[in-house]
Amino acid sequence: MICVLHTFGRDLKWNPHIHMILSEEAIGTSNKWKRFGHINYEGLRHSWQYCILKVMSEKIATPEFKALVDKLYLNYKDGFYVNAPPIENFSVGLVNYIVRYAGRPVLAQSRITDYDGELVTFTYTPHGSDELASETFSAFDFIKKLIIHIPDRSFRMIRYFGFYAIGSSKHQQYLRRIKRIDPCTHKKLKWIYGSWRERIKHFFLYDPIKCICGTHMELIDILKDSRAVAFYLAYSWFNTS
Repeated sequence: MICVLHTFGRDLKWNPHIHMILSEEAIGTSNKWKRFGHINYEGLRHSWQYCILKVMSEKIATPEFKALVDKLYLNYKDGFYVNAPPIENFSVGLVNYIVRYAGRPVLAQSRITDYDGELVTFTYTPHGSDELASETFSAFDFIKKLIIHIPDRSFRMIRYFGFYAIGSSKHQQYLRRIKRIDPCTHKKLKWIYGSWRERIKHFFLYDPIKCICGTHMELIDILKDSRAVAFYLAYSWFNTS
C-alpha cells in the first residue's frame, strides 16, 4: 500500500487522518502474481483498530491507557471507522483524481476569495454537502491555521509498504513486471518520472514553472548561504513566444 498523511480538514481544522491506496495484486511465496477483486471491509476495520491501539499501547504503557484501550474495544466492536467505498468504474481519470487528492496542499490559492488587509475569507465544501461554505479569520489566525500543518524537518508524509517499498524483497519483481509493458509506454513513463516538472504536468495537469501570463521561469543561479546552509533558487521571467 501507499500511505499519505493529511493533518487538515476541509475547513483547515486539525484533523489527522491517513489515506491508504491498496493494491489488488500481490506476490505470494511462489513468486507468482495474484489478483484480488475484493478487500474485506469488516476485516479492514478490525485490523486498523488492532494495529493503531497496539502501537499506541507500546508507546503509552500506563494503566490508565490500558483501561482506555479496553473501553475502546468494548465500545467499538465493529472496529474503528474506515472509509473504503468499493470502486466500480475504475478509470485513468479516477487514478489522476486520487493522485491529486492525496498530494493536495492544505489550501489551494483559488479557495481564498477575499482579503482586505485584515481579514481572510476562504471557501470549502463540507462533507455530505455540495454547497460551498465560507470561513473568515484575521490574517494572523489564518496563518496560524496553515503553519500547524507544516511537517517537521525530514518527516515523511508519504510511506510505501509491500512491493512498493524499495527495501522490500518483492520490489525487484514488481519492477520487472512493470518493464513488460510496450516500449512506447515504457519510454513515456521513463520521461515522466525522470523530471519533477514532467511528473507535476502529468499528474496535476499544470506546468509548475509557467505563469498565468503565459511566460516561463528560467533557472539563472543557485546561491548558497554558508551561514544558514540554505539554498535559494533564483528565477527570472522570459517570454517563450
